[in-house]
Amino acid sequence: MAAHNKNYHEKTAPGERVRDDFREISAQTFLRTSWDVQQFIIIDAVTAHSHMGHGAFRGREYRNTTEDDIVWALRMNPHAVRQDRQTLINEIKDYAVRAAEGRADGCLVNEDGEPLLRIGTFRHLDVDPSGILKGIYLGGLRDDTLIRQESEKRYHISIGSGKMYQVNRRVLHELHMDGGDLAHKEHADKIEEFKRIGLIAEEQSDETSYMFIRHTTGSGQSDDAAIVFAGRLFGYSAALGVFLADAIDTLEKYAVGNGNQDVKFAFELESRYKDAGLNREEAYHLTYLASIPKEHSSFIPDSSLRELLEIDRKHDICPIESHLLHIKGREMPEIELDRGQTTNHEFYEWIDKRLG
Repeated sequence: MAAHNKNYHEKTAPGERVRDDFREISAQTFLRTSWDVQQFIIIDAVTAHSHMGHGAFRGREYRNTTEDDIVWALRMNPHAVRQDRQTLINEIKDYAVRAAEGRADGCLVNEDGEPLLRIGTFRHLDVDPSGILKGIYLGGLRDDTLIRQESEKRYHISIGSGKMYQVNRRVLHELHMDGGDLAHKEHADKIEEFKRIGLIAEEQSDETSYMFIRHTTGSGQSDDAAIVFAGRLFGYSAALGVFLADAIDTLEKYAVGNGNQDVKFAFELESRYKDAGLNREEAYHLTYLASIPKEHSSFIPDSSLRELLEIDRKHDICPIESHLLHIKGREMPEIELDRGQTTNHEFYEWIDKRLG
C-alpha cells in the first residue's frame, strides 16, 4: 500500500476536498499555456491550498499533503504525471544545451516545434539563445544555498534557504512534526541528525514523500524581481531564461528526476561550457537584487508559476507578459500581481528605485 493511503498523520487532505478544490480552481483559472500543462500547475496550487486552508479546504490546514496525495486523489496516473512534468523540464534543459553549443535558433520551441512549457506566446517571440542560456544559469544558481549564503555575506542581508528532500512520513509522524514544521522552522543544524534517524531518506519508497525542509529563515527572494532585474540588466531573453529556471524549480517537485534540478543543471552548464559567458558574480548580484527587503516584505510580489501565467481577462495579459513588456520599454495595462499584493506599475517603480 502506498504511503498516501497510510494514516501516518491526520494532516493529509481528504480526497473529496482535493477534488472540490481542483474543480473550483479549474473553473476560475485561465493560464497562458495548454490545458494539459495547466492541470499540472493546478496540482501544485491545490497542494498549496491544502497547506494553508484556502479554497475548498475551508480554513482547515493539511500540512503533510504532497503532490502525490493530490494526484492519487484526482485518480490520475502518478507515473505518467511525473514523467510528463519531467519531459517539460528536459525540453528546457535541451534548449539550453543547444544554445550553449550554438545549435539553438531564436524560437523557444522543442525539437518537434512545440513551444516550451506549451506557452503559445513562445512560438512568436524572437529570442537570443545566449540570453536564454544566461538566464537559466542565473535562475538556477540563485536557488542554491551556498550562492545565497555568499550573497548574504557580501551584501549584508538575510535571505533564508532550504531544500527539497525525500522525507519518511512515518518517522515525521513519530516525531510529532508535520510539513509546516519542516518548511517554516530553521533546521540547518539538524540535517545530519534527520538523516541519521531516517527522517530524511536516501531513496524513495512507499513511506517517503518529497518535502521542503528549511535550513535558515530570512526575508526570501522574489521570482518576479529576479525575472525583471535579469531583463533590465541582461536583456529580455535573460529574463525568459530566469522564468524557465523557476518553472523547472516548480515542476521538479513532482517529476521523475531527482530534486534541485535547476541548481544542478546550472552548475553543470558552468562546468561544461566554460566559454559560454556564464558568470557567477552576476548570480551573486541577481540573488541580492531579488532578495526582499524586510521593510517591503508585504509589498514585493513573489508569484508562483500559476500566477505568472494567469491571464487578466479584462486586458488579456498575464504577469510574465507584463514583465517582458516592461523590460522592452513598452506600455502595459495596470494589473494585479501575487493575489493583489501590488500592481505591476507599483512594482516596476520599486524596480527603478532599487536599480538607482
